[in-house]
Amino acid sequence: MTNVEFSKELLSDRIYDMIRASILDGSRQPGSRVVESEIARSLNVSQAPVREAVKRLVHAGLVTSEPRRGSYVTEISLEEFAIAREVRGALESIGARFAIRSLTPEDIGDLRGIVDRMKAAVADGDWAEFRSLDMQFHSRVLVVGGHAVLWRIWDAIEPLLVSQRAIGDPSYAGNKNVVVGWHSDLIDALESGDATVASDAFFAHASGALGDGPDDCE
Repeated sequence: MTNVEFSKELLSDRIYDMIRASILDGSRQPGSRVVESEIARSLNVSQAPVREAVKRLVHAGLVTSEPRRGSYVTEISLEEFAIAREVRGALESIGARFAIRSLTPEDIGDLRGIVDRMKAAVADGDWAEFRSLDMQFHSRVLVVGGHAVLWRIWDAIEPLLVSQRAIGDPSYAGNKNVVVGWHSDLIDALESGDATVASDAFFAHASGALGDGPDDCE
């Protein structure tokens, strides 16, 4: 790889991170257009690195690209959203049950560290960071469970949930520190050592049984 090619690759990475952050913090809403030429002009770069970044976002599920229609932030129907939430609820319920079997004090410390950083992100109003930490929290629990199939499924549905504001939604109108508290409660459920308690708690949180809707933050 030449130095020029390497520089282009780094530029594409930065553009990918920038567009992804704008989706995570709600600046780009579901259904909004992602116009490569406009992004390139705003950054004073060629369209090539922007095109590469958009391709990666399509692969990640955050952007949908259609011939002759262009690229859009992924948007799914309410029915599809509900199915995705049910799948997430079942997945996290199973993940919590397995996590109970192998959870260590270090794992608990890691999860509490993520929650502390979530609280700091709320204080700073940094919603891209908050969403990223929210995702880290839930994926971390699945990893603790030790079954690769669980976090592989999570990786498949996570982009849908993120782009549809099912995780860390900046438009959530309630007390955002309450959301942080929910995650602390999930850690308490894991620490209880009771697989049923932990499984039920994660299912209620992930599936929206706490009263959350598509525009709520969790």
